[in-house]
Amino acid sequence: MNKVFGCILSIAFAASFATESLHPVMAPATQLGVQGTVELDEDIYSGDMEVSAEYAVHPRLSLYVDGAFRFLSYSYEYSTEGYIHNYCNLHVNGFNETYVGAKGLILPYLGLNLGWQFPPGEGSQKNRFHRLNVEPFSLLQVSKNLTIGTAFRYNTFLEDQNFKPGDEIGFKASLVWTPARWEFSEVFLYQARIEESENRNLDKRYRNMKDKYRGMKMKFDAMRYFNIAGISTGFGLNYEIHEGTLFGFETGHRVGIEMKIR
Repeated sequence: MNKVFGCILSIAFAASFATESLHPVMAPATQLGVQGTVELDEDIYSGDMEVSAEYAVHPRLSLYVDGAFRFLSYSYEYSTEGYIHNYCNLHVNGFNETYVGAKGLILPYLGLNLGWQFPPGEGSQKNRFHRLNVEPFSLLQVSKNLTIGTAFRYNTFLEDQNFKPGDEIGFKASLVWTPARWEFSEVFLYQARIEESENRNLDKRYRNMKDKYRGMKMKFDAMRYFNIAGISTGFGLNYEIHEGTLFGFETGHRVGIEMKIR
């Protein structure tokens, strides 16, 4: 089983691309997940297939990758303000960002997550910079079936074509409850850009791009595990809300149907 995961992870490092997913704060483990998602973000409807793999090379150390391909991205607008206007656009689709990294436990309850984001392919026009994510985390085993995790994150970006995105900080918290063969999880992420990005092609007084921001994401996940051919296989649903105000029309939504083996 571990050899299979090792092969999958090696291929994924070389070939998979993804939009960043919210994962609970957990100890290193070996698991593979596949899901189909439908997303509404800034009036654009999208359909993705996502793959995530984690391989525990040691009980306290694992390597991971997130991968996805955007099959469909579509927007439609209709206006009657003094005239009739219809607008339909089938957006460019393809591979998105690649996220790879390593996660390790320094102590049974303290660890460090290091991740790297590569620029996306044709499936995304966002986050088009290399990014390093440093995320120290802590784990609290409340009971045999309940784990609470917290993490602080720091993101810094590489300059590209004289554009330097501003650094970001964030806080993540998660809860994972595993009664019998069920697994329920909730993840919350708050993130903020703490300095303005710069366009270093311009004179110094014009470089700041006035793009400081604050935002949050929340994800809810329910999964039921079965023993299939001696392998623990789970099937479930998840819902993620992100960007904008919690009840506003500009809020992003993502719904996923997933399968996971561990």
